[in-house]
Parts: sequence; structure tokens; C-alpha cells
Amino acid sequence: MRKRLHAAGSWLLALLALGQGGCASLGFRREAVPNPLVVPTRDFESVWKATVQAVDDYFDIASENRLSRTIRTEPKMGATLLEPWYGDSADVSQRLEATLQSIRRYAIVHVEPAPSGAGLAVRVEVFKELEDLAKPDRQTAGRATFTSQFPVNRVREIVGPIPLPIGWIDKGRDAALEQVILGKIRRKLAP
Repeated sequence: MRKRLHAAGSWLLALLALGQGGCASLGFRREAVPNPLVVPTRDFESVWKATVQAVDDYFDIASENRLSRTIRTEPKMGATLLEPWYGDSADVSQRLEATLQSIRRYAIVHVEPAPSGAGLAVRVEVFKELEDLAKPDRQTAGRATFTSQFPVNRVREIVGPIPLPIGWIDKGRDAALEQVILGKIRRKLAP
């Protein structure tokens, strides 16, 4: 039994170490893709289609606006350790975070003419948010203390500031997932 616990602990430590180092801990180095990615072509249609396909692999697209050259996605709950088929959590540490907390991501992508005039620039912005709950979801503590009698009907007027609704806390940009999406776009457009 002790050997089994030791082996499970070793696997857990290896998984956490992999999550901290990502592919670099295995000896793989992922080349950084510039954001915005400059594509040396003026064919807007091919760049737009490749970008939509790459973003659609990770998110459900809410709107595509070719006139403003913007793609917006629906927010998506972060992939957990139990969902390896979803790719929106770029490494193991993000999967662990999404397993222990409610994390969601959404993306805004712009396809614009490059500032140098040498093609098109694809800018990917992935935003990460943490769920903000007033109390734990499905909280059971305290339910047994209520009686089955009807409560006294009291009318209360709100005096003072109205509390903020339950929402999401901005955690900033998710650069790791941005790099994954940009790398996929570059591979799709490579000759």
C-alpha cells in the first residue's frame, strides 16, 4: 500500500513539475510567435478563413465582422485535468487551476493591414476570468437549521449602495493560449 501511495505521489509531483515548466521541462522549446503575427500576403480571404478555423478549434465564435476585421468568441469554461480533449488550457498548471476554480476564457481577434504594408497582421487577444460568487455554489451548510414554518413577511427597502451582481473577475490576458492559436494560424498559412 505504501509503495502505491509513493508511486501516486511521484506521478503527481511529475505532473505538477511538467505544469510549471510546460514543454521546456521535457526538452522541447516552443518558438515564440509574434503577436500580432505578420502574414506576408495581401489575400485577406485566405488569412481570414485560416484565422477563423484556428480560433474555432478552441472557442465557439460569437461574431465575425469582416468590415471591422474582428472575430469575437463566446466565453468558454476552462478545460480541466479530466477533459484532455479540450485545448483551451495551454498547459498542466492551467488545467489544474481550472479544475480547482471556475475559469473561463474568451478571445478577440483582429486581422488588419500590417503597419509596414507588407501583408496582413493577425492580433489574437485571449482574456481569462475567474468566477466571483457571493457564497460557494450548492452550499449545504445551514439548510438544516431552517424550520418548515412560514417566515414572517417583511418588506425591506434598500438604503445605500446596491451590491454588485455575481460576475467574473478579470485575470488578464492568457499569453500561452494566444501563442498556441497564433502558431496554428502560422502553420495553416505556411506554404
